[in-house]
Amino acid sequence: MRSAAITQPDIRDRILTEAERLFRAFGYSKTTVADVAQACEMSPANVYRFFESKAAINEAITEVVLARMEAMSLGIARESRPAADRLKRLIMEGHRFACEQYLNESKVHEIVIKAMDEQWSVIDAHIERIRACFRLVIEDGVRSGEFVAEHVEESCQCVFNAVIPFCHPQIVAERFSQDRGRQAALMAEFLVASLLLRPK
Repeated sequence: MRSAAITQPDIRDRILTEAERLFRAFGYSKTTVADVAQACEMSPANVYRFFESKAAINEAITEVVLARMEAMSLGIARESRPAADRLKRLIMEGHRFACEQYLNESKVHEIVIKAMDEQWSVIDAHIERIRACFRLVIEDGVRSGEFVAEHVEESCQCVFNAVIPFCHPQIVAERFSQDRGRQAALMAEFLVASLLLRPK
C-alpha cells in the first residue's frame, strides 16, 4: 500500500485532470466544485483539501496550459540554428499556439481570461519566462555577430512588446480569427530585419 505522501500528489493531479476536462467541455463558469468532485468520485470536501476554491483549481490549470507554451518556446530558443530562424519560429509558433488554444478551444480562452482577471501572478510569471526565451535568442544573435543591437535589453523589450498582441488571448480572439498567421509572419520578418547586421 502506498503512503499518503505518494498518493496525495496523485489525487491532486486527478482533480486537475478532471477539472480541465470539465472546464474545456462546459466552461469555467458552468462547472462547479461539486461537478469536479463527482467526476473524481470523491466528496467536495476532499477537493477542498487540495484547492481552497474553484479559482485555485483554475489557477493550477492555467499554469499547466501556459507551461505547454513555455516548454515549446524554450525548445525553440535552444535549437542549433541561426538566431534569425529561431526568432521567427518563436513568434510564429507562439501565435499558432495562441490561435489553437484561444480560437479553436473557446473554453480554454475563458480559463485563461479568468486567470488574467483573478490570478495575475500566474500570468506575470508566464510572461517573464517567455520573455527570457526571446532574450536568449537575441543575446545569442548579438554574441555571434548575426544581430546588431547597441542596447540588448532594450532591443529584447521592443521585440517582446511587438509580439505580445499575437499571443494575448483577447487580442487573438478579436483580431486574428481569420488572419491565418499573415500579420504574425509580417511582424516576424520586420523584427528580424531590424536586428540583422547589415554590411557597411
